[in-house]
Amino acid sequence: MKTYTILDILRWSISQFNSTPLYYGHGTNNVWDEALHLVLSSINLPIDTPTEIFFSCLSKKERALIIKLVNLRVQKRIPVPYLTNKAWFCNLEFYVNNQVFIPRSPIGELIMSNFHDILPTPPKHILDMCTGSGCIAIAIAMIMYPHSEIDAVDLSIKALQIAEYNIKLYNLENQIIPIHSNLFKNIPKFKKYDLIVINPPYVNKADICNLPEEYLHEPILSLSANCNGLEIIHQIFIQITDYLNTNGVLVCEVGNTQNELKKYYENIPFHWFTLNNGGTGVFALTYQQLLSLNKNYT
Repeated sequence: MKTYTILDILRWSISQFNSTPLYYGHGTNNVWDEALHLVLSSINLPIDTPTEIFFSCLSKKERALIIKLVNLRVQKRIPVPYLTNKAWFCNLEFYVNNQVFIPRSPIGELIMSNFHDILPTPPKHILDMCTGSGCIAIAIAMIMYPHSEIDAVDLSIKALQIAEYNIKLYNLENQIIPIHSNLFKNIPKFKKYDLIVINPPYVNKADICNLPEEYLHEPILSLSANCNGLEIIHQIFIQITDYLNTNGVLVCEVGNTQNELKKYYENIPFHWFTLNNGGTGVFALTYQQLLSLNKNYT
């Protein structure tokens, strides 16, 4: 009986991926990393597995599973994290399925660099709005602020179930509280945060229609923000000063709607972060700047 090694199935997977115009953008940006993530994750090996292990033989069951997943990736254009139920953010592993947005926010770079030192003091109370899988809240707790209290908010109950699973995975139930809310609706006004981090839906209708097929497997609720991509941002700006401490900071991702936002709020001094690891459109505003914004634009 012929045996097949991990390296054999990696080579075959790459050939299959190269036979189809796939799009890489859910944790990888090239065919080798895509195949590596699919193959190693599906047989419960870490992504940094030593290459010597690649010469190990696969069981018949392992090979059949990988072949099945590769075919789904090619034929249905399903992103690898949905096939393996594993995604990485800030070097941490998260459980994901198609009820949550696949973690890939450039906010991860800011978490790893202490938000480029823009925070006046270490935040005690943090809000992660549109938490999805919970990856931002968990990364903040695990990497930067282990003593902070964090609320993780999402409109989707199914997304919050995934966030709760990941919170338990890292034993953070006493630090991170999931909250079901449409933006600030269910958050008591007596709550004041030192840091609010938001990765809201911001893709406009025209861009939604032009997205690669892979992105259409993600929940539309986590992507679409109607005509110009700013509808949810406007809602956030109207309410946010009720929940931000006077020395607090908002950090928000708006991606490719950055130019639209700058045009609409042309007199607001957004602090746009320089991102070294890819991604665009992440800004910071202070409480005072948000007060000024509301005074002049709402």
